[in-house]
Amino acid sequence: LAAACCSLLLVIGVTAGRVIQVSYIGCFKDSSTRDMRGLSGIKSVGEISVSEPRVISGNMTQDFCSGFCALGGFPYFGLQNARACFCSWDFGSIGPANESDCNMPCNGNSSQICGGFWLNSVFALKYPKRSCFKQSQMPSLNVSSTLPTSWSIAAQTALDCLIPCEASAECQAVISSGQQRLCHLLRFAYPPASLSSTDGDFFLRG
Repeated sequence: LAAACCSLLLVIGVTAGRVIQVSYIGCFKDSSTRDMRGLSGIKSVGEISVSEPRVISGNMTQDFCSGFCALGGFPYFGLQNARACFCSWDFGSIGPANESDCNMPCNGNSSQICGGFWLNSVFALKYPKRSCFKQSQMPSLNVSSTLPTSWSIAAQTALDCLIPCEASAECQAVISSGQQRLCHLLRFAYPPASLSSTDGDFFLRG
């Protein structure tokens, strides 16, 4: 029933904004094995290069990092050494650090703190309840990765795509190809390069 209601909302295009709250959690230790590894295997997202498993920028800000990690639906992001952005499904495996040790101003905004040396300023991303989808134009932004960023299943209808996507915490969007009777479930809300020319309907998880 929930899936059926969702399909009705999909038709009329009702969806909420993606991020509703960004909240600071604290300062946490990092190491060469990396605590926050959500971008592992990702080489690029659109024109943004990923230096595994982080994005490095001389203009880094908390806003950039939160927006970038929201593309993948990650619940946490971390900033380190004034210029590095990490996205992750979890954090804290190496332990907390003294709050005062995260004291480096962000390169792109000196009024914001972006961690410290081998220290992450960790934030949480809160999303609206993701129970509905919005049909959209196929995005031009591609995700390049050394690891799979999508998986395919047989599907007769778009609803056959949306139900398994809704059941998966990793699924952010789907491409439904009625002619091929195939569905591509995307871990990012943008298709990987190998699917960029796929003919089908694109649905973004709200």
